[in-house]
Amino acid sequence: MNTAQYSTTKTASGGEGKYPLSTETLDFIQGQIRLLQYLSGIGGGYYIMQGPSKRGGMVALQNAVTGNMEVVELALNPTYSASIKWVVVSTRHEDITADGENFKEARTIRTAKFSTAKSTNPADENYPISQFLDVSGGLDFPTNRKLATQINNMPATVLEYLKDTLAEKLTSRTLKGVTKEQVDGLRTPCLLSCTQSVALFGLSEYSLLVTAQGNNRVRQELIQGNDQHYVRTLAGGAWSEWTHQTETAMHLDVKVVKNTVYIRHGALADDCNIVLLRKKRRGSWRRTGGDHAYTKNKGIKKRRSPKKQYVHFKGIILSKGEPGKWYVPKCVEVKDRAHDGNLIGKEMPTLCSSLFYVGTGGYYRLQGSRKRMKLKGVNVTKQGDKKGEQHAGYCRIGVQIARLKNSGGKDAGGEIVRMKYRVSQKALISGAGPNRKITGYTWDRSFSVD
Repeated sequence: MNTAQYSTTKTASGGEGKYPLSTETLDFIQGQIRLLQYLSGIGGGYYIMQGPSKRGGMVALQNAVTGNMEVVELALNPTYSASIKWVVVSTRHEDITADGENFKEARTIRTAKFSTAKSTNPADENYPISQFLDVSGGLDFPTNRKLATQINNMPATVLEYLKDTLAEKLTSRTLKGVTKEQVDGLRTPCLLSCTQSVALFGLSEYSLLVTAQGNNRVRQELIQGNDQHYVRTLAGGAWSEWTHQTETAMHLDVKVVKNTVYIRHGALADDCNIVLLRKKRRGSWRRTGGDHAYTKNKGIKKRRSPKKQYVHFKGIILSKGEPGKWYVPKCVEVKDRAHDGNLIGKEMPTLCSSLFYVGTGGYYRLQGSRKRMKLKGVNVTKQGDKKGEQHAGYCRIGVQIARLKNSGGKDAGGEIVRMKYRVSQKALISGAGPNRKITGYTWDRSFSVD
C-alpha cells in the first residue's frame, strides 16, 4: 500500500514533521482510500456489507459507468422486505465556498437505497437486488483457496462427468465472409452464424449446424432466416447433395387419389420407420399375472375401462421416399414373414384387405365392428334386413413415423395420420339407355383421411 511520512518528513533546512498540506497531498490520501475500495471486489461484485440500521448501511458494487468497485452508504429507509426489487444509487454534487470563492461541484456524494421499482431519474443507477449477496450476517466469501479445497474433495466420478458434459457442448461462433471451401472443410461439431458469406440458396446470411455421426460420417444442416432447412452428409470423403427439408422429421402428409394412398415426409433418421397402424378394441378385462408374475398373481383377472387404441398392424413397415416428395408407400417388412411374407412389396389396398373378411356363417365382417356386412338383394326377406346387418362400414387405420424397439413394438413417434379403410357396396350395371339396369352388387374398397 502507498504510504506518506506525515510526522517524520525532514526538510533540507533541518525541519521535521512539516509535511506540506496541498491538493496533491489530499489527492494522495484519496488514492489510498481508493485502494481499500478496490479491495471490496474480493466479495464478487455485489453484496450488502451492512443492512440499514441506526449505524447506517453499506453496500459494495461495481459501478455501472466506470466498471470499478466502490463502497456506497445505504440509506436507513426503506428497510428490506420481500417487495424490494432494486438498489438505486443516486449521485449529487456539492459546492464549497472558501476564501471568498465558490468552487462548483467540488464534492460528489453517492448514496444507495432499497426500492420497489426502478428510478425514473436518468442520473440514477438501478441495480437488481437479486445480484446482491447479503454478507451482513457473517457469510464467508468463496475465496480461491476455499473453492480449491471443495474441488479437491469432489469425487473423481463427478469431475469425469463434468469433463464429458463439457466435451459434448457445441462451439458457437459468428464468422464473416465464409467461403465455399471453408464450408466444405467444416467437419468438427460446431454451430456457426455466417454473415456476408458465400451465397447458398440465394442468401448470404445463415446458420450452419455441424454434427458428427459416428467416426466416419459428418452431417451439415443449413438454416436460413425464413426457416428453410437444407441437409447434406459427408461419407467416404465426399459431400452429398444438399437436401431441402420441407417438413420436420417426425411429420407425415397423406393424400388419397381414387384408391391410391400417397404420403410425403421430411428427411428421416436411419432409426426412424414409417409404420401402419390399426385401431383395436381393448377389452374390459386384463390379466395381472403372466407366466413370470408373482405366484399369487398368476391367472388373476381385473376389470378396466374398455377403449380403442392404435396398435402396430402385423408389424408392417412401409417404404421411405425422397424427402419432400409424394410417393406411393409399399410394405418392406412384416413381423411374421412365414405368415405375412406375401405382403412385402404390396401397396395399401392389399395391406388392408385382411381387415375385411368372411366370418362364421359365410357373412362378411369388418375388424372392430360387430355388425355383419351384406349386399342388397342377397338373402333379403320380405321383412327387410335383419338387425345387426349393414351394407357399408369402415375400419380406422393410421400411418406414423416411429422408432422401433429392439424387443419388438414401437416407441412413441410423431403424430398419427388417422385414416379410414372403407367398404361399401357398388352396383353392377348392364345395358345402356332404356335397357340400363342393376344386375347385382359387389364390394368397393377405398380410403379417406380424417
